[in-house]
Amino acid sequence: MQAIRSTFFGLLAGLFLTLPWLTSHAVAQTAGDNPEVPRFIFPAGCEIGQDCWFVAYMDHDPSEDYRDHMCGLRTYDAHKGTDIAPIDPAAPVAVIAAADGMVLGARDGMDDSLMRVRDETRMAAQCGNGVRLDHGNGWTSQYCHLERGSVTVRTGARVTAGQILGWIGSSGRSDFRHLHFQVERDGTQVDPFDGAVPSEAPQCEVASAVDRPLWQAADARAIADYTPLVIYQAGIATRAPDREGMLYDGYPDTASINADALVGYVVLLGVAAGTTVDTIITGPDGKRFFENRRILDEDRARSFVSIGPRRKTRE
Repeated sequence: MQAIRSTFFGLLAGLFLTLPWLTSHAVAQTAGDNPEVPRFIFPAGCEIGQDCWFVAYMDHDPSEDYRDHMCGLRTYDAHKGTDIAPIDPAAPVAVIAAADGMVLGARDGMDDSLMRVRDETRMAAQCGNGVRLDHGNGWTSQYCHLERGSVTVRTGARVTAGQILGWIGSSGRSDFRHLHFQVERDGTQVDPFDGAVPSEAPQCEVASAVDRPLWQAADARAIADYTPLVIYQAGIATRAPDREGMLYDGYPDTASINADALVGYVVLLGVAAGTTVDTIITGPDGKRFFENRRILDEDRARSFVSIGPRRKTRE
């Protein structure tokens, strides 16, 4: 069980999550000594769990369903890479070359503000400001959504592992600051966490030409932890919250005592059918005046849940 408690408007709101069982396995190997397989270092200048986190992993299921390398739902349909974001959304984080290589292409100058409404130009650009590297033997890596004006390399340049390529931004098809890191071999995406390619029936141990993590040993140990469900945002609103407010703006820390409603909300990533969300609101004296249990009935990459009491009208 995971739980979160926060104080808002002088009240105590509790949100409790109960997760269904999920299959998992630990990263235990590396790509070995095969010289034809690159060994990648972590592609961002931050540490998982300290100042950055994994938002989404590569989708292993080529159908309309989606599963990550742990057979979980921390991905979405047709996602070809790994999304890494700063824990502090405003913190500057460098994007670094994950292995030695040559720059196949680089783009800069695109708007890197959060794309809150659909922009066809940005949708077409997808990656936004980014860099693509050639590592030889058909292996490439791609770094997307970089900050405008931050790209430091040009096509044809040689780079070394650890070299700064730019800074994390939100250019292209992106509604939050993050790095999309994508690995391919001969044009097919490969998951650096297990060396697997998309499979018709992902089983958490998908066979592929590599069939083992591509991370260097030290990095594999540092990023092996996996969280099947993430509380992305949580809070309380005095009206039915909309998705944009829940995702980006939040709601005021104070509210009038005459507010018409008190609505607890949460945005969850990687929701499996059967997840139970308990919302409990108590007053300053500890007395509960609202509680609700909701069982989510479908798998969702991202789920929005909101519930709360409305003020009773008197005639």
